[in-house]
Amino acid sequence: MERLTKQFAVFDCDAHINDPLRIWDYVPQSERELVRATYWKTDEQAWLNGEKASGGGNGEYAPAGMYNPICIAGPQMNKKIIRRLASMVPLSAEQRDYLEHKGATDPLARTRDLDLMGIDQVLVIPTKVIQNLPFAENPFGVDAFCRAYNDFAADWCGEARERLFPAALLPLQSPALAVRELQRVAERGFRVALIRPFDAAGRYPNGLGLDAPAFGLGGERTATLDDLFRAFEDTGVVLGMHTFPAHHPPRTAGPGLVASPGELVAYAGADSQTLSFVYEIQVWLAQVLLCGFLDRYPRLKMAVFESNSQWLPGFLATCDRLFELYANERRWPAKRLPSEAFAEQCVISFESDEEPTMRQWDTFADIGIWASDAYHHDGADVWSAIRAMRRLAVPDDVQAKLLGDNARRMYGIERRLFVTTEAEPLQRPDWFPGGPELDAWADEQAHPRRDPAARS
Repeated sequence: MERLTKQFAVFDCDAHINDPLRIWDYVPQSERELVRATYWKTDEQAWLNGEKASGGGNGEYAPAGMYNPICIAGPQMNKKIIRRLASMVPLSAEQRDYLEHKGATDPLARTRDLDLMGIDQVLVIPTKVIQNLPFAENPFGVDAFCRAYNDFAADWCGEARERLFPAALLPLQSPALAVRELQRVAERGFRVALIRPFDAAGRYPNGLGLDAPAFGLGGERTATLDDLFRAFEDTGVVLGMHTFPAHHPPRTAGPGLVASPGELVAYAGADSQTLSFVYEIQVWLAQVLLCGFLDRYPRLKMAVFESNSQWLPGFLATCDRLFELYANERRWPAKRLPSEAFAEQCVISFESDEEPTMRQWDTFADIGIWASDAYHHDGADVWSAIRAMRRLAVPDDVQAKLLGDNARRMYGIERRLFVTTEAEPLQRPDWFPGGPELDAWADEQAHPRRDPAARS
């Protein structure tokens, strides 16, 4: 295959760090017991609320002999190779270690992987923390953990500060604490702070409650979500909406309640990853776009991560129609159609295999931001996206916008070009899938009823 070249700088808007244990070293000694009772991780397991065992990203939830699926997709990996590896289970300990990309936890290894994957700069986002932390019950413990994580992430990305950029966690269990932490990370130079668009207390779909005053135990007024969103405006930090697979988390709110619409898919017995990413963000977006949320916060900038994007044009068209149809029933005043507000204040991520998005390049030219989603099992390098865009005749200037310029504009990050040429093929161990055997296996899997003799 011909090696590609590029002259524009790629910004990966959503790639992951796999929550290394060094995060917990940043917890001050005075707060260790508090955080230990909130969210703690060891080599074997993560613990939520001091008692609930939760997958912490060590691969402990993978079948015996399986690779770690959130560290598998790195340089020169693709879905065909990953599917073949899954069929080779059980893998040896040596094989599993080879497949667990060290860039998922080590910043210097990450920069080497960036070179191999054609990525110049990247926004680094945690993994299992996003799934687990919203269900922690002690807001002060969550606050202590978020401060520790954010300090860790700043140092981790500081190893290559022109290439690695951290996204901050906020203690959303308390809007007052979240405002304080948002202001702190803004002063440290963070460009994005993360919110997961669901209600961990199980009251989904959640009302925004922006006009409802909140009071502390002493009767004093405390911060609300309204204060948090205004703090996003004042600091200029981008609100990062990151979805995640729905599960059946522990909660005290009572039986029969769900945190996310994706949870309904899981209750139906289906793989929660099938649609939960999309359902979770669509319900959130329907709420904020139809109620004039972005008109209320006109300086707010919002990035939608991890939910694919090809559904967005039809979704916005439906929201526009409903916005006009039910204008007299709107609680808050709104000036713009949802599609207009989204185009002016939001961006949405897409991945290398989303060819429907690339075909609609004129719609996404100013709002699309590419994501590798490395090192998760569906991750991919930028060269695969460039190949697809060239085959689909996406204009060169639009490729540059989709693959980096839009994200840097949103985040206010200076453009830096480090990689111009696709790397030579890596030297792999003998057991690693490849060559004609891999192609034949993939063809058989794609056409399981075909007579093998007919392929020759």
